[in-house]
Amino acid sequence: MQTQRNGVIEAVEQAQETLSDTAQTVKATADDLGARAADIGAKAGDYAREASRQAADAGKTAYRAGGDVLDLVEGLARENVWGSLLIAAALGYGLACLVKKAR
Repeated sequence: MQTQRNGVIEAVEQAQETLSDTAQTVKATADDLGARAADIGAKAGDYAREASRQAADAGKTAYRAGGDVLDLVEGLARENVWGSLLIAAALGYGLACLVKKAR
């Protein structure tokens, strides 16, 4: 009877040790995953800021390029007034024909 009791006590102690070890392993793994998630979140934030900065730079460049094209077209129109009027008239006529066909 005593040996059975000792065997049960030993089994309970081993189970407690195993549960304690498992709990420590789970806690360590959770801490590691938490640290990795925080690191990934920080990297994602850095990538998002960099993408935002690049998009803003691209927008500024496109805006400047559009302004340069507008200045170029305006300068050509001022130098060639009659040619510009003929081009505008041809474009207007072409658009009118397209609209008329669409109806």
